[in-house]
Amino acid sequence: MPQQQPPVPPVGSTTDLLEALSALDAAVEDIIAHGPDTWSRLSDADRLQAAACMERSRKKLTVADAAFLSSHQSELPAGTQRQARAVSRIFTTTTRDARSRLASWSRVAERPDPWGADPTAPHEDHMPELAALVAEGHLDAAGVEKADKQIRALPQNVQAEITRIADRPIADLARKQGPDVLDSLRSFLLDLVGAEEPYTEKDHDRMRSLTLGRQRCDGMTPVRGTLTPELAASLQRVMADYAKTGDLIEDTDLAADDRTPEQRRHDALAAVVHAGYGRGRALTPGRGATTIVAVMSVEQFNNPTGTALTDVGIHVPATTLLDDRHDLETYLQVLDVEGRTLRFGRTRRLGNLSQYLALVGEEGISSAPGTDSAPAHCHVHHIDGWSAGGATDLDNLTLVSPGMHARVDDTRQHPDRWWTTPAPSGSGRRVHWIPPVSVDPKRRPVHNDHPTTRRHPGDVRRRRFREAEDPP
Repeated sequence: MPQQQPPVPPVGSTTDLLEALSALDAAVEDIIAHGPDTWSRLSDADRLQAAACMERSRKKLTVADAAFLSSHQSELPAGTQRQARAVSRIFTTTTRDARSRLASWSRVAERPDPWGADPTAPHEDHMPELAALVAEGHLDAAGVEKADKQIRALPQNVQAEITRIADRPIADLARKQGPDVLDSLRSFLLDLVGAEEPYTEKDHDRMRSLTLGRQRCDGMTPVRGTLTPELAASLQRVMADYAKTGDLIEDTDLAADDRTPEQRRHDALAAVVHAGYGRGRALTPGRGATTIVAVMSVEQFNNPTGTALTDVGIHVPATTLLDDRHDLETYLQVLDVEGRTLRFGRTRRLGNLSQYLALVGEEGISSAPGTDSAPAHCHVHHIDGWSAGGATDLDNLTLVSPGMHARVDDTRQHPDRWWTTPAPSGSGRRVHWIPPVSVDPKRRPVHNDHPTTRRHPGDVRRRRFREAEDPP
């Protein structure tokens, strides 16, 4: 019986390819010829639809870039830096853009090894679901690079397995949440393979640094460094308490605060340092004492491994939070297997923050789709509008990023604004977000399944409930 040969890949027509590229160039020239006047005559809906169509076409060309690089691979030099410089010269683009195209190529192109056991098998870095998302025009090279960077930052011995297992979940996240969510995949990826964070407190102690640079000729001094999780959490808490618009200024009119976010953060750090070394009244934030809230499961409390997500969005090692010797002002909430509070513990005094604390335990992040604001930077929103009779009860409250909060229609009378409604009992959700008709004409409920909260006890409980074949 003759040995079966592997299938021969399809061969395209070079003439057709060149003609298609010529037609593409002509089509682009036609689009450019229609200036602002033509665009302005489109209705708002048609203009947005046309822009979306143009952007999809732009992103789809990422697949063509990958095909070119696969065919030109033998001509590229060895080494990532040399390859980036070579690709930047080929495409006459920046080195930064060239690195994005190379990273995307590694995940989008199949790149079979002609000398391998199966010369048709895709390379182990290939992610077919992510490649399909690119081919649909929903993700570009920069978005693929984000996922590639997150995977390659993990221990080498789990990268191949994570590439295989995480392909579909990553594509689903990017489709639902947008490309920026791919910057926050680390805990999500480790959870998929059941791995713990490889960096320990000893590693953090070794890597910590802070340097004040030379004073410049303008009198200003640059700062650079690497902060431990606990110090980063403390500074994020300071910024949440004292770096909002109107903080630390005597004029109560928020419109009078014309400082940039960077300037407000500078002033917050200066105020805290001066308060610590100076005399006078201690600083008082809007939500009580400057205290970091952390949530962990009872299993993690009994066996402190991994990290716990804080209300400022920083993951802090569980061992640090449970060590009475640390200098953090913390409020630790321990949840049982069903997400109910077992223990409240605090290192300092705490104001009346019970509802906020409960929302930190339940949600851990802004519930609005496509947002990643930590609780300390969120507003507490009434799901059923307070002006419409909604009660200030925990079941009717949710954390929302300030930007999205301003876009919510509490009256539910304007279909082109966001609405919030309570999720049905037994759905495994707390709140449904109803998008504007301009986003989804059918206004189907959407949610924020952000990877940052993948190991957050409240999110874990609800996700297990949703994924159970026979939820209670």
